[in-house]
Amino acid sequence: MIYFFLGLIIGLSFLLWKQTQVNKQLSTIIESLSKFEQIKSLSKVGQVRRSVTLLNKEYDLLFTEKELLKNIIDIAPIGYIRVDQENHLVQCNQEAKKLLSIQRWNPEKRRLLLELVRSYELDQLIQQTRKTGQILTREWDFYPTTNYILEDEPKENNIEKYDPIFLKAYTFPVEEKEVIIFIKNRQQIKNLSNRRDQAYTDLSHELRTPLTSISLLSETLLKHTQGNNKTWTQQIYQETNRLINLVENWLKVVQWDQNPYENLEYQALELKQLILSTWDSLAIIAQKENISLEYKGEESIMIQGDINSLTQVFVNLFDNAIKHTLPQGIISINIQENKSAQKSSIIIDLIDNGSGFNEMDLPHIFERLYRGDKSRARTTREGSGLGLSIVKQIICAHGGSITAQNHPHTGGAWFQVILPTNIDGD
Repeated sequence: MIYFFLGLIIGLSFLLWKQTQVNKQLSTIIESLSKFEQIKSLSKVGQVRRSVTLLNKEYDLLFTEKELLKNIIDIAPIGYIRVDQENHLVQCNQEAKKLLSIQRWNPEKRRLLLELVRSYELDQLIQQTRKTGQILTREWDFYPTTNYILEDEPKENNIEKYDPIFLKAYTFPVEEKEVIIFIKNRQQIKNLSNRRDQAYTDLSHELRTPLTSISLLSETLLKHTQGNNKTWTQQIYQETNRLINLVENWLKVVQWDQNPYENLEYQALELKQLILSTWDSLAIIAQKENISLEYKGEESIMIQGDINSLTQVFVNLFDNAIKHTLPQGIISINIQENKSAQKSSIIIDLIDNGSGFNEMDLPHIFERLYRGDKSRARTTREGSGLGLSIVKQIICAHGGSITAQNHPHTGGAWFQVILPTNIDGD
C-alpha cells in the first residue's frame, strides 16, 4: 500500500507538472495571437481553438484576395513583370507577354529575363533601380526578336512583324533586391506625335515660299513709301521675317530629329576662339544695353565637333542670355576640363544676371514651341520657342548634354553644357 500511494503521488505530481507546462505553452500561443480579442470566459484550449478558427478564416480571405489580385494583374491593360535579385523572371502578366514578345515561359522553371527579352535598355533600368533603390522611368524603342502570336486572331492575321514598339517602363524596388516593372505601350502616342510633327513640317514647307514673297514685296515697298505708311510697312516686313525664322527653325528641328548625325562634319576646334567669335557676331545687340561677356577658365581647349552647328548652339544661348540680362549686366561663361571621368569632357557654364526661370517652366525649357513666363521677357525681341530645342538636339548629337536652372548667386539663368573632348572612335 505504501508503494501504491507513493506511486500515485509521483504520478499525480508529474501530471500536475505536465499540465502546468501545457498551460504555459497555451498562454504563449494566446499571447502570440493577441491580434484577436480573447474571450476570458473560455478555457485556454477554447481560446486557442477560437483563434485558430479566426486564423483559418483570415487565411481564406487573404488567399481569395491574392487570387483576385493575381487575376486583376493578369488581365490589366498594362504590362507587369517581377524579377528576383538574380534577374530571374518571377511573375509576368498577359500584357507584358504581348508587349515584350515573351513566349515559352514557365513560372515553375525560372529563367533569366535577358534570355526571354533581349532589351539592353530594360536590363540597365532594372540594374539602376536595384542599385539606387529609387523609382525610375525610361522610354525606348523595343525591337521584338519574335512576334507575339495572338491566340484569338485568325492565322492569317498573325504575320510576323519586327517593327519597333515605343515603350515606357516604371520600376519599383521591393524587398530582397526584387524589382517590379510596369510597362506601357506608347507607340500610338508616338505615332500621333509623328503625324503632328509631319503636319507642321508640311505646313512649314508650304508657308516658306509665300512668306518669302511677302518679305520681298514689303522690302520693295519700304523703298517707295514715306511717313506713317513707311512705319506700317516696316512692321509688316519685320513680322514677316519673324514668321520666316519660325518656319526655318521648325524645319531645322525636324531635320535634327530625323538625321541628327547626317550633317555633322567633325573637325578639331579651339573652344575659346569659337565662343568669342560667336559673341562678336552678337556684340552689336549686347552693346545697346551695355551688356558684356566675362570669360573664365581654360584658355586653350581643343574639341572635336561640327563648327556650324556648335556656332548655332552658342548663338542661341547668347541670344537668350542677352534678351533676359539686365542693362549694364554681365554674361559669364566658365570653361573647365573634367579629366576624372572615364572619358574626358568639357564643362561649359553660361550664367546671366537676369530674372531667371520660373520654377514651373524649368522642366519644359527644351521642349518645342514652349514659351515660358512672359514676365521673364523684358524686351519685345521674343523668341520662337524653338531655339533651345535646337540647342539640345545639337548637343546630344555631339554626345553631350545640357541642363538649365537658376544660379544660386546671380539669380539668373544658368545653362551647363557638357561636351566630350573626342567623339567615339577618335
